[in-house]
Amino acid sequence: MAMKDAVWLGKPVDVTGEDLCSVYTSRIGGTATLFRETADYSVFRCPKCNSMNTVSLLAQIYAPLDVYDRLLYVLTCSTCSTEQSTFCFALRSQNFNPSYKNVSQTNDKGGCEDKRLLFEESADWGDGMDKGWDYDYKSVKSNTATEQRGNRSTVNEAIADDICSTEVPSSLAPPGSQPPIRGMRFPCFTLEVFEEPPKVKPKSAPFNIQLHEAQGKYGEDVVETTVLDEADEPLHEKLLRKYVERIGRVPSQCVRWGPSREPLQLSVISIVAPRCPYCGKKRRYELQLTSPIIYFLTKSNEKKHPLHFGNVLVFTCSGNCNTEAYALEYCFVEGEI
Repeated sequence: MAMKDAVWLGKPVDVTGEDLCSVYTSRIGGTATLFRETADYSVFRCPKCNSMNTVSLLAQIYAPLDVYDRLLYVLTCSTCSTEQSTFCFALRSQNFNPSYKNVSQTNDKGGCEDKRLLFEESADWGDGMDKGWDYDYKSVKSNTATEQRGNRSTVNEAIADDICSTEVPSSLAPPGSQPPIRGMRFPCFTLEVFEEPPKVKPKSAPFNIQLHEAQGKYGEDVVETTVLDEADEPLHEKLLRKYVERIGRVPSQCVRWGPSREPLQLSVISIVAPRCPYCGKKRRYELQLTSPIIYFLTKSNEKKHPLHFGNVLVFTCSGNCNTEAYALEYCFVEGEI
């Protein structure tokens, strides 16, 4: 299915007693797992207080695009958070994968509007299995990868022929490597990933039929026929109604992924993400954490936790630049409803 028509959701399906070692398994909570090898972990410091002591992982998402395997990390710093708003920041790490070039010739012939981005139902955000990584999966509960492979849709990409023709893969971090962040460790849930279901059509009869029936029963003078035109509805109410309807399709959704799509906002604020500081290209919306994630990460400690937000919106480089092992991206936090 063409990406322009798709938004992909992540729903928690399994809590693990141990942290997952595979970078190809999307999850919320737990401990971050390093993808690229680097000697400098300073990017994991909170951009606001410059400390790692209270930095925690909210989500780690395997999100391949173009000719890259990619990971998105969404982190929070409890020191810089308040009861009104949680401070969050996001990192992107990616590695050139030459095998994706073999897909490009086939997919490009399909004529997609954006030929770099194409979804197929035979791939995913990561199920924890990749033959190029020598992981010891015995440390992970045996049903974790098996269950996900059985019930997930997956993601594959179409790649333009001329992208990164001279690029080579980078060195990857040893399996299970972790950044030296020392904040609260939230419960770890793996994610089931699937395409957002369509809007459920109401079972009730159309309004004009209901109106006709009511007038026949009670009389035309008794039935109020004034209807609020959608054009007259305040924008903030329209956004809230849309948000509730979309979240209501899958109430436990914690992650929404749709590069270059429109975020599902709660506020009327127009978000202008700054350009990528590494290559100068515009940033585009890619990922969103929704408020249900708070329930899953804090239900074991509801009385005291640092998470207070309606949405965490992540904007990434539209050029998908690969100059840094870990690139700091733009986060926008919307307040609670």
